[in-house]
Amino acid sequence: MPMPTVTGWSHSGPDVSDTRKSLLLILRSSPYGNGLARAGVDLALAAAAFDQDVSLLFMDEGIWQLLPQQDSAHTPGKNIARLLDSLPLYDIETLYVDGTSMVRRQLEPGQLGGNTQVLDESELRAFVEGFDQVMGF
Repeated sequence: MPMPTVTGWSHSGPDVSDTRKSLLLILRSSPYGNGLARAGVDLALAAAAFDQDVSLLFMDEGIWQLLPQQDSAHTPGKNIARLLDSLPLYDIETLYVDGTSMVRRQLEPGQLGGNTQVLDESELRAFVEGFDQVMGF
């Protein structure tokens, strides 16, 4: 028996390809002393696992998270550097850093671990405005 032909029907639901949003997480907290730094990185990993476009921007005290060879043995938290090392597995390849925060802390780009890109004041505003969602930690 042949299948009946349906006419006049069109799919009007949401376009699934439009569900991917860009998310920027601004990490301003030092790596140890509170749970904000860890919470921000955990959210990045979770969002990326659900195929969201995630970027991380390190500012203020948050840039200390990027220093290699951190020793968390005397702190209650786990070593956040190990967690940051796993970001490329979730397609988070480049870590963005506020250049002004680096200058204030007398840090040079070569001192930071990972694949970092330093943004100056003029680039920072346009960078942040380019995301669908922005959250701070």
